[in-house]
Amino acid sequence: ARLAARLNHPNIVQSYEVGEENGRQFIVMEYLEGQPLHRVWNKLQSSGKMTIDVNLQVISDVLAGLDYAHELANFNGSALNIVHRDVSPHNVFVTYTGDVKVVDFGIAKAADSSTQTRVGTLKGKLTYMPPEQAMGEKVDRRADLFAVGVLLWESSAGRRLWQGMNDGAIMRALMSAVWPGGKPTTMCTGRVG
Repeated sequence: ARLAARLNHPNIVQSYEVGEENGRQFIVMEYLEGQPLHRVWNKLQSSGKMTIDVNLQVISDVLAGLDYAHELANFNGSALNIVHRDVSPHNVFVTYTGDVKVVDFGIAKAADSSTQTRVGTLKGKLTYMPPEQAMGEKVDRRADLFAVGVLLWESSAGRRLWQGMNDGAIMRALMSAVWPGGKPTTMCTGRVG
C-alpha cells in the first residue's frame, strides 16, 4: 500500500492515504466511475465497435502508466524497480470519460521490498504471466510487458490466448514455451535475473 501511494501518474489509480486505525489497515484511493477493461472489451466486441484505434489507445495508456512505475526512483535517486506482476484486463480500468488507469498494485514488487513471496505461491493471473514468473523466478519490468503483449493479442484477436485450457495445461505450455496452436515461441528473450 505504501508503494502504491508513491505512484502519481494519470494512467495509474491514485492512492491518497495509507494507514491503520483500530488495528485495521486501510488505503484511500481515487474514486473511478467506469468499468474494468474486460467488461469494456466484451461490450465493444459484442456491439461491433471494437477498433484498432481503441485497442492501441488503451494499450498505449497502460504502457505509459507502467513505464512511470518502472522508472520511478527512490528519494535518494536509486531505481525502485517496481514490477506490477498482475497486469490483466481486470486490473486496467476505463472511466466513463475515457481515462485508462492501471489499478491494483497490491502485489507489486520493488527492488528494496522487505517481503518475500513464499515458495510455491504464484502472484498474479497465470494467463498473463511470462514463463519466468509462472516458475517462481525473479522477474523485472519485462513481466509486465509480457502481460501487455497478451492484452494486445487478446484485444486484436477478440478472444483469450489460453481459451479452453486449464491452469495445469497453461503451466505446462509456459514451461515448455509452446503457445496455443502448438508452436514454440521466442517471445521471451531469455531468463530474467
